Amino acid sequence: MNNETLRSNPLLCDIETGMCETTDGTEDVVPKNDVQATKKAIKVIYYTDPICSSCWGLEPQLRKLKLEYGSDIEIDYRMGGLLPDWSYNSGGIGKPSDVAHHWDEVSVHYDMPIDGDLWLEDPLDSSYPPSIAFKAAQIQDYEKAILFLREIREMVFLQKKNITKWEHLEAAAKKQG
Repeated sequence: MNNETLRSNPLLCDIETGMCETTDGTEDVVPKNDVQATKKAIKVIYYTDPICSSCWGLEPQLRKLKLEYGSDIEIDYRMGGLLPDWSYNSGGIGKPSDVAHHWDEVSVHYDMPIDGDLWLEDPLDSSYPPSIAFKAAQIQDYEKAILFLREIREMVFLQKKNITKWEHLEAAAKKQG
């Protein structure tokens, strides 16, 4: 790579890994007095839902984002109200068995464990109870609410627990303090 390339683009991204970083010697290319260091916080409004399978699938990337940029980024969690009740039909999903099939597809797509059998064995009536429980936790303690959300997602996606039931929400809340 020549100096002209470094001057025009000191930030190089590896398309294989998606990682971006400055190259060795870039400090010599751009004089320090031409660059002002500013630290700007970024606020991301994250619309999610405790039963959103794509949100579960994105969990590793969200965790990586927090690890890499935790001091510079704020994530504001908002509940999206994915399933008010079964009178709501969206995207070809009109009954619990449709969700079971969808979750199986999402599991393969994101390479994340999701057990869709919950929708055949003990289907949820709505995503509102766990969403409201998250909001209640968030009002009390923001950091613990994030842990609570992770806990109820593990319950629903991995343990096939119907997180609309009080016993499961209570157990998750107690576990996360």
